[in-house]
Amino acid sequence: MGSVSHRPDNRPISASRATPPITTSGMLGGMAGSRGVPLAVPLPFLLTGVCAAALFGLLLPWVAPEAVQAPDFPHVLALVHLVTLGWLTMTIMGASLQLTPVMIVAPLRATRFLSWQYPVYTGGVVLLLGGFWWMRPWLLAIGGIVIVLAVLHYVVVLSITLLHATTRPLTLRFLAASLLYLCLVVGLGLTAALNMQFGFLEAGTDRLLSIHLTLGVLGWLSSLLMGVSYTLVRLFALAHGHDDRLGRVIFVLLQVSIVGLALGFLISWLALILLGGGVLIVTALLFAYDFWCMFRTRHRKLLDVTQYHSMAAVVYFCLVVPAGIASVAFGWQPAVFAALGMAALVGWLGQSIIGYLYKIVPFLVWHTRYGPLVGREKVPLMRELVHERWAWLSGWLINGGLAGVILSALFSLNVPLQITSGLLGAGLVLAAANIASVVRHLRKHSLSALR
Repeated sequence: MGSVSHRPDNRPISASRATPPITTSGMLGGMAGSRGVPLAVPLPFLLTGVCAAALFGLLLPWVAPEAVQAPDFPHVLALVHLVTLGWLTMTIMGASLQLTPVMIVAPLRATRFLSWQYPVYTGGVVLLLGGFWWMRPWLLAIGGIVIVLAVLHYVVVLSITLLHATTRPLTLRFLAASLLYLCLVVGLGLTAALNMQFGFLEAGTDRLLSIHLTLGVLGWLSSLLMGVSYTLVRLFALAHGHDDRLGRVIFVLLQVSIVGLALGFLISWLALILLGGGVLIVTALLFAYDFWCMFRTRHRKLLDVTQYHSMAAVVYFCLVVPAGIASVAFGWQPAVFAALGMAALVGWLGQSIIGYLYKIVPFLVWHTRYGPLVGREKVPLMRELVHERWAWLSGWLINGGLAGVILSALFSLNVPLQITSGLLGAGLVLAAANIASVVRHLRKHSLSALR
């Protein structure tokens, strides 16, 4: 009898039947198939994203007290954009370049300059963060222009790819809408950066920033994450019996709420803002219900750390949306703004992404390093590439620390705020180290597969 090896999902495979590794879903297997892009494209984005999360965690205890006093302090703005551009958008770019061709069953298009996407975007983010940290408007303007160029290239690549889609899953609608919002967000961001240098907006600055925030957090990041959840939750939990009917309604309601809020801020009409906010609250609750329905239909009964991160994130989403609308109705307070920002950026968006990376990065590395060896020698399971205890510990630190940060910020308790920020930061650093450590499996002789 031939030797026996294992697929990444722990099913044995005979050496005499050495076929490509099959994961729990054909889609995930396709990530490394003919439609998958080389590992050198997404991996730098993903690793830089988790490093940005770790850097945010290290800086948070020192900057958090400033955020409670005034969210527009230079160091606070630098930290916010470290999260939104360096952590969240950086990670989303890498993951979407890898996942989109698989979801729509079509190869990535317009890739002639794709190798420049990472260095150009990263360079722009570094310049922008430096401009905020040292409050140098000229750095903000240069960094903003570079980011706009990188984002436009990214949008062109994905848009042309989407136009050639052979299947149109629900996630595709969210992705297409989020790309439009991304263009608006970076355009408004560049306008704000130029305004800091030349001061041409005057009284319109606050309205621009409100729209920028709405389109960034809701239109670009939340819309995309909600859409991707309809693919990844089903994939990782084996929820194959769930349909898209409610998801399509949620998509429409989300767009209505985003447009309503943005127009309300543009014309300073509180009634329209509250109407858009009410629709957004309904959208969040419906998404939470549909999310729960996906888990009800799952075939994988034992949940892992990825699913628990996702569930905690949805809880934060359902809490932060009505709290945010209420704060708009009754007036912003710096402490409330800081608390809501942490709940939205870290509780909802950040930990969702961390949870998904526990699956995506190990699979990509596993397939590159061990996929060719399946059926010829014993290989580790895909889940063994991640330290499970580290993942659980970091999850507790992130959620426990975040709850403490929010409460401390609301009551302006500086010492507890710094302590709980340290706990949250430790969780982010541990999660980043855990995800980044997966790359150690790429030995020298397998690095050629990255190219």
